[in-house]
Amino acid sequence: MNETSASPLQEICSQLAGHRLPRWAELPDLELYMDQVLSLIGRYLRDYPGFDEKGLTASMVNNYVKMGALPPPEKKRYTREHLAKLLVICILKASLPISAIQRLWEDGLQHQPEDALYDDFCRMFQQTNTAAAQIHERAQELAGSSVCQAALLAQAEQALALRLYTALFAAPEPPKA
Repeated sequence: MNETSASPLQEICSQLAGHRLPRWAELPDLELYMDQVLSLIGRYLRDYPGFDEKGLTASMVNNYVKMGALPPPEKKRYTREHLAKLLVICILKASLPISAIQRLWEDGLQHQPEDALYDDFCRMFQQTNTAAAQIHERAQELAGSSVCQAALLAQAEQALALRLYTALFAAPEPPKA
């Protein structure tokens, strides 16, 4: 390996820090059919290191609709609102249950319009990815140590997210008699 080539860790961190989700105004403002939605979501997330290699499938979208996490399409067509929510679900589903993602979205809508909520999510996504990449780029450790550190950080962050979600949104227990 020559001195100018980047290590795998540097390349992955660069991808992570450089990944940007389209903002609300950049999402198509026209109705799309399922195959177009799947293709578009795949394009938006294909270079994101955390995106599931299987991508998004029609049956997954249909399940999100059945669960109430995604509004049903109108005449089999999906809108900008569907795309935004699908992007949020695709990013967060590795760390949170779909019901938690749905609850967070609904809570956010009580405080701001959907376009602002989605754009705030995009900014948080980019800031968090940049911060995570910076943590690992600074580490001058062996590759195995970097993998272990990333896995531990992911586990700690997931545990924090689930505990915070439970503390903020779980129904209080009824008083004991």
